[in-house]
Order: sequence, then structure tokens, then C-alpha cells
Amino acid sequence: MTVQGDAGSGADADAVAVSTRTAAGRWGWGSLGLFLLAFAVFEAVKHAGPTVPLAVAGLLVPFAAGLVPQAGSALARHLLLRPWVPLLVTAVCTAVPGPPEDTAAPFALGLAWLAHLALRAALRDDRRGVPHGVLRRVPRGVPRGDRTAAGPAGR
Repeated sequence: MTVQGDAGSGADADAVAVSTRTAAGRWGWGSLGLFLLAFAVFEAVKHAGPTVPLAVAGLLVPFAAGLVPQAGSALARHLLLRPWVPLLVTAVCTAVPGPPEDTAAPFALGLAWLAHLALRAALRDDRRGVPHGVLRRVPRGVPRGDRTAAGPAGR
């Protein structure tokens, strides 16, 4: 991991800690996402019928957050990009008594949605506008909205 900014501020130790934590988190989210994706594909192939299109729709649901207008509801974005709704869908489908064919389609939708969110977390860089592996020093007094405009060296 490369640190740009103050060379003598002990930034190397911080960079190693951030790098290790970030790598472990990315590996964990990526593993969970791939497992959930494989499980959703398994369920879709096993039950066929409406399960296949709903599993594909589950992969695409988080992209719908981009369709919500900027001035629109933050609640809609929150519901589409957080794991609680797909977790609830899969839990309800698991708890409903009856033949599995009745609940397989929404269960696959929930699994695929969770897979998308986990893979998104694995691929995300928490520092917007910063390439993977680079920490930026942001000078004091720069407003939050202008932090990405601070430049590569954190002028």
C-alpha cells in the first residue's frame, strides 16, 4: 500500500495496518459473495422455472439504487443497498412451511441479492475517488464534499 503525504509522520505503520485489515476484509467479503452466488445458482438450476429469472433479478436489484433520483428517497437507496431486506426474504422463505418449490424463487432472489452486496463490498474502495492501495492525506479545513478534489498529494 502506498501512502502519499507526510513522509515522516509514521505513515508506514498506519499503511501496513490498513493494508492488512483491508485485505482480510476484502477476502472475507469476496469468499462470502462467491459462496452465496454459487448457492443461488445451485437453487436456480435445481428448481428451474421462475427461480432462474428471479435469481438474475436478485443480482440486478442493487443496481436499481442508481435509478432512484438524487433528490428522491434516501430510504429507497438504503433498502436496496443494505443486507437486511434480502436477509429477511431468505429467512421468511426458510421459515415458511410447505413444499420448497413454493419458496425457492424468492429464496434464490434473496441469495443472489446478498451475493451482489457481498461482492460489491469486496470490490469497494471506502475512500471515494482514490485508487486501491493509495491513502491520501487531506488537509485540515477542506470541506467533506471537496475531499476528493484535494489532489493526489493532499495539497
